[in-house]
Amino acid sequence: MEKAIKKYVDNNVIYTNQFAVIAFVVMIAFKISMLPSYMYETVGRDSWIIIGILLVLEAVMFMVALYVTKRINLLADDSKWLYVIHAIIYGYTMIRLVVLYSGLITYTSNSLFDQGRIDFIIIAFAIVIPYIVSRGGNTIARLFEIIFYFLAAILIVMVLTPSFKWDLSELTPIFGGNNGKLINGFTDYAVWFGDYVLLFYFTVKPRQNKFFSKASVPVALIFSIIGVVIFYVAFIAVYGEAGSLVHYAFNRMSVFNTISELLGATNFLSILVWMIMSFLQITLMFWTATNALMCIIKSKTIAIAFNILFVSFVEWFWVLKLENAHNFAIGAVKYFILACQIALPIALIIYAKIRSKEEV
Repeated sequence: MEKAIKKYVDNNVIYTNQFAVIAFVVMIAFKISMLPSYMYETVGRDSWIIIGILLVLEAVMFMVALYVTKRINLLADDSKWLYVIHAIIYGYTMIRLVVLYSGLITYTSNSLFDQGRIDFIIIAFAIVIPYIVSRGGNTIARLFEIIFYFLAAILIVMVLTPSFKWDLSELTPIFGGNNGKLINGFTDYAVWFGDYVLLFYFTVKPRQNKFFSKASVPVALIFSIIGVVIFYVAFIAVYGEAGSLVHYAFNRMSVFNTISELLGATNFLSILVWMIMSFLQITLMFWTATNALMCIIKSKTIAIAFNILFVSFVEWFWVLKLENAHNFAIGAVKYFILACQIALPIALIIYAKIRSKEEV
């Protein structure tokens, strides 16, 4: 068993540019689906500013994650102090996984099928995801890397062929609504942020081209921030006060005005982009949860089996109402998520510095 775990640990080493691609995708995927509607309902037209601030903070944390993953290997380090970190990461990831996975399942069931069977969709995902997770982080990183170019081509086509009309006056006045819930925009939707925590179990090494290695992550993060903020600006400018009623924003933004100003047609490019990004991110979450549990119980097989069965069971009996996931996400659990997003990077930076001193 120890040999199997050691081999698995070796399969979680990735290059800096792969880290950059993962960061780019996960910063976008679930922030352009249900979140625009939720945020508009809370903070109105200022949601594009709130999302921009949150993304900048998240980008800083991604750089922290890069720093940590270049210096320590959480999977290979058996320090007793890390058991607490593993347990916290596990709880953090499972909470986010349950909430965001419900969005992928319900979209697949309700939007892609006339009468989608949620149980069959859950079973289909439950067969594929464990296999990918069992192959290790290197396989997941390669999937992100390979599919990135496919996604980039589709995104370019969609940007060059917009099908919506917008009114930028919907963005004004900025902070002019005396919105008493403005602070909620920074706290209520914590579950949709903090994807840098998912990358702590990677071990990152640079390629021979040092400049490319150093520049790839910041460039990817900048493009993610700009892309998401522009998306929110367009979303508000198109839908205005109706923004809170528009679910799965990525699809509605791509179909608006295709037939008329009221009706749209399914845009398969937007579906392809989001389905691929969201599926990869959910797989990454399962991989993180598996690693955290594996480091505690010392069995990769049991960790994979338990996680997929537990999450599938919860989704099977709970996902029938997406409001359940939303209400759970903005409830008291958001404070635990926020605390983890702040405390985990700080704790791991301190641990990385301690370990580096011990090795000297």
